[in-house]
Amino acid sequence: MPAVSIVVPVYNVAHYLPQCLNSIREQSFEDFEVICVNDGSTDESGELLERYARVDSRFRVITTPNHGVSHARNVGLDAACGDYLCFVDADDRVSPLHCETIVRLFRNKTIDIVKFSADPFPVPFPNEWMSYTLRLPDRVFRSYSDSLMFDEPCRPFPWNGAYRASFIKNAGVHFPEGLPLGEDQVFSFATVSRASGVMFSSARLYRYRVSRKDSAMAMLAENYPARIGHHLSVASAILDEWELQGRMEGDSAMKMARFVSDFIVPDLFEIKMTSDLCSLCDRYRAILLRYFLEFGSFSELSGCPSGIWSQAVMEGSDPCTLFSRRSFYSYTAAQYGRRAALGCVRADIASSVRAFFGIPHSKKDATLDDAYAIDDAFCVRECMKFEGEYARFMAKDTLK
Repeated sequence: MPAVSIVVPVYNVAHYLPQCLNSIREQSFEDFEVICVNDGSTDESGELLERYARVDSRFRVITTPNHGVSHARNVGLDAACGDYLCFVDADDRVSPLHCETIVRLFRNKTIDIVKFSADPFPVPFPNEWMSYTLRLPDRVFRSYSDSLMFDEPCRPFPWNGAYRASFIKNAGVHFPEGLPLGEDQVFSFATVSRASGVMFSSARLYRYRVSRKDSAMAMLAENYPARIGHHLSVASAILDEWELQGRMEGDSAMKMARFVSDFIVPDLFEIKMTSDLCSLCDRYRAILLRYFLEFGSFSELSGCPSGIWSQAVMEGSDPCTLFSRRSFYSYTAAQYGRRAALGCVRADIASSVRAFFGIPHSKKDATLDDAYAIDDAFCVRECMKFEGEYARFMAKDTLK
């Protein structure tokens, strides 16, 4: 029986696959198996997998119809024979010390999950959140706490983690099938909350590709209605899991309320179509009523600015008013401070004037300084509208 089982879900990634599989073959530690699940690929991925399996007996190929990444990971998880489980996305790479370090870290018998650090390629981390999430300190959590789940960078990615196989199988945890996006969040909540111990390691064992334009995340990045729709499904699945574990009470319920609200509310401000906004708010309201009605005031439970807007959704407030641009300024001020809200107002002034006069966004704002001098009713009206918001936020009673 191998020490480590590596599960690689594969779907139409022939261009990246050899780099991924070669990085696995180059491990310093040799006692591992690789379970490659071909999720109905229509490119050359299947042929490449069979070629690797013929030359290296540690590689196994399982071919299934296309059911999505969660199903592929679950197939690999159920077929795994190793003492420790880990997941590698087929467009990423691993360090030569990946398996060796995982086995060494699991010598600590109290640990069920190891979370390790990762490097980005071929470009740097795109934002501070990703850098924070994938550059971990050396630390051991010997028991579960809500602080670990909600305040530490233990989620959402499954691939910068390794799991004791007996823990996963005894807990009966699988990836949720039917979610095209966010399945990793649900898996994180299901595993970390059940673990006897979790270890963070600063060892950079994984190389994460951050610039693939055809990935599911990239394709949904600007499609806010679809993205929020998926996020609502993810939030519902996480709440089901939290309820199943009996954690919808006390501080656990409070932290979950804050997580859900911060997860959903900011993106609702980006929805432009009234029909989309009303439909999404109806779905969000149903979720809030289903899981949080018994707690009374959601805003008091969550204790965060987004909770005020969630409370209003829960009460059936008009979505168009609740998520108007003016309301966005109030939200930004409450969440990030008046300076940030003023920055948004000024940016909107610049954008509106640029759009009317055809000024490229790459140009400096000097052209805008003379906007009021231009004898054009539209320009004056737009500028005064936004300057009115600017004045409102400069007033002392802005947030009253």
